[in-house]
Amino acid sequence: MLPTLFAITLFVGAALLFLVQPLVGKLLLPLVGGTPGVWNTCMVFFQAVLLAGYLYAHRSTRRLGVRKQAAFHLFVLGAMVIAFKVALAGTGSPVPVVVSLLPDDHDYPIVGVVALVGVAVGVPFFVLSTTSPLLQRWFASTGHPSARDPYFLYAASNAGSLLGLLAYPLLIEPRLTLTQQQWVFAGGVFGYTAMVVACALVVLRKPAAQVESATGNSPKPDRWRVVRWVVLAALPSSLLLGVTTHVSTDLAPVPLLWVMPLALYLVSFILVFARWPDSVHRAVGRITPILILFVVLTLLTHAAEPFALVGLLHLSAFFGVCLVCHGELAKDRPPPEHLTAFYFWMSLGGVLGGLFNALVAPMLFHKVGMVEYPLALVLAALVRPRGEEQTPILAIRIPDVSLVLYLLAFSVALVLAVPYFITLPTELDSPDALVARLLRGGLMFGIPAALAFTLVRKPARYALALSALLVAGAFDSGLLGETLHMERNFFGVVRVTRSPDGKFVRLIHGTTMHGQQRADEPGPPRPMTYYHQRGPVGHLFAALPVERVRKVGVVGLGTGAVASYAKPGQEWTFFEIDPAVVRIANDPAYFRFLSSCKERGVPCEMVLGDARRQLARVPDNTFDVIIIDFCSDAIPVHLLTREALRLYVSKLTPNGVLAMHISNNHLDLRPLIARLAADHAPPLHVRYCHDSPFESERADGKTDSQWMLVARSESDLEPILNPSRKLLAARRMTWEKVQWEDGPLWRDDFANLLRVWKKRDQED
Repeated sequence: MLPTLFAITLFVGAALLFLVQPLVGKLLLPLVGGTPGVWNTCMVFFQAVLLAGYLYAHRSTRRLGVRKQAAFHLFVLGAMVIAFKVALAGTGSPVPVVVSLLPDDHDYPIVGVVALVGVAVGVPFFVLSTTSPLLQRWFASTGHPSARDPYFLYAASNAGSLLGLLAYPLLIEPRLTLTQQQWVFAGGVFGYTAMVVACALVVLRKPAAQVESATGNSPKPDRWRVVRWVVLAALPSSLLLGVTTHVSTDLAPVPLLWVMPLALYLVSFILVFARWPDSVHRAVGRITPILILFVVLTLLTHAAEPFALVGLLHLSAFFGVCLVCHGELAKDRPPPEHLTAFYFWMSLGGVLGGLFNALVAPMLFHKVGMVEYPLALVLAALVRPRGEEQTPILAIRIPDVSLVLYLLAFSVALVLAVPYFITLPTELDSPDALVARLLRGGLMFGIPAALAFTLVRKPARYALALSALLVAGAFDSGLLGETLHMERNFFGVVRVTRSPDGKFVRLIHGTTMHGQQRADEPGPPRPMTYYHQRGPVGHLFAALPVERVRKVGVVGLGTGAVASYAKPGQEWTFFEIDPAVVRIANDPAYFRFLSSCKERGVPCEMVLGDARRQLARVPDNTFDVIIIDFCSDAIPVHLLTREALRLYVSKLTPNGVLAMHISNNHLDLRPLIARLAADHAPPLHVRYCHDSPFESERADGKTDSQWMLVARSESDLEPILNPSRKLLAARRMTWEKVQWEDGPLWRDDFANLLRVWKKRDQED
């Protein structure tokens, strides 16, 4: 029964630890906006507090001894309960005070966010973070037969983390409001407290001499062993963020996809600390380098389809690296008396890996893109199970370096030569294009990859060979065409490219094209993609009377293509979260939509920051038209809630129109917006248009798009629904009523992403 008590307590504590993080993120979203700076700040805060909890567990146990530390921790639990009651109290909570102190500008509100999170859950999170090292150390001192190797409890801890990770998006968030989630968490914290008290009493009831003699007195781990722990923990942590960013940005921005890499990360801990067999560990160590090579090939060839196969390859390689690194940590675990130090150094490695990707890499690789993911893959190729045949890094000979340099030169020559013989068709989705891509990628990188594979048994040389392939890949223009500009910040990588046929200049973020402009067209640029003149937006501005379009607000700048519809006498305001997008859109060397608008004498104001937070500062009844562009598959949920729609409508003039771009490969937003409109008081009127361009229009840069119009009355939409015959002949747009069923409303305290997921027969 004793191991069961400790295992259940560890399980519950870890589950609560992974529940509170998304809960706090959801709490902050409508308060401070959804900027990546906020998320990065939260992540750094949680990792720092987790490290502080591990440091507390190590230092307090070392200074006080196990028995006194258990007694002291009871006072810490009491302080947590008091602090948590204060945070839950309605009028007495300091949270509203902290919110009022948040900076009132578009910069990252780092200090205010840290203060808000610290007040809300700082103390409970700190105490929860101490659970794993403390309870394992306590259990090691009980004298139980299984306490000689208490590390098996770490598997129970990670199983709880996995449950908390999966339970929140799949079970809790779709069913409970934010207030109900807080009370569930509170109940879990109080139940957890009772179980920790029970574990502490087990230790306190043991005689002091028995407790202190339950563990040995082995020497401290040496410096290089500690460094190895840190490195083995940092590499999977960095790779976790790298593979998550790549899969959810460069492959497909699928909602909830971030859960899968983190789940595999936790599963690897569960497996290796639950009596991981040496034979399986060695087998994984042999397979993983091969998987890494295939992943490098997908990066070099920009492979994204079929998504299931490519995504599985990335996740399999990542899982293999986690099993190897974490398996090495599990096999090198120290005796129980050094358990807390072991977990502290592991935690430090995890924090360093996360900090590198979240904060250091965006500044360090500002002009070169997402380098941290391939860099982590190269480093992962160095890690092998101990005992496997391998060459130390410092033992590399000059002939080995020469071989890698020859491989690099050969690869660069192929990258530069092959495109002259094999050109890609304009339509990259055609069967001919697929064949050309396979042949081109195979010639450029397949042969060098086969040569690199011959070095797979020599980790250091193999890693250098992979580096040579990746460096050679930098000379390839890829499927997106020639890169004219690339910029990296906390919001991701934004690049300006010239299409392979040279006809278009495009703005690309991940796999999403945020607009394009014809490169071979003189005069003012025409709007392309989903803002095309023969599309829903062109129809909207052509149909509305001039006197009803005085002020226009646009959420999402992109290339600024919609500014082509601006006319003298109007005022346009763009709300954009990414400063890099603003700089690129304003540079006429790439896109001329905004500069052409200014030449016509139309003022275009740029407002940086989270759109909802910035719109709240605009006076009511300001805009005649508001355009909201959800052009990415990963939509910001806080911009589609009941409170958000009320905000948009309040900023419209009495006859104003709200236009929402809802094209999405995975989510059907039509019923949701219809329900939100019906819930509004008084109910709003909505219409929907799915525009599928003809082949001639596609050649002119037009793309498929889905739009919804929202207005206070049907008469406000009358000019759009029943345009003149002349306009109807030029732009045939059908705005239909939305058929929807009863379902949940998204609110600031509740959102059910799964209920708006497209059914298979809805997918295009």
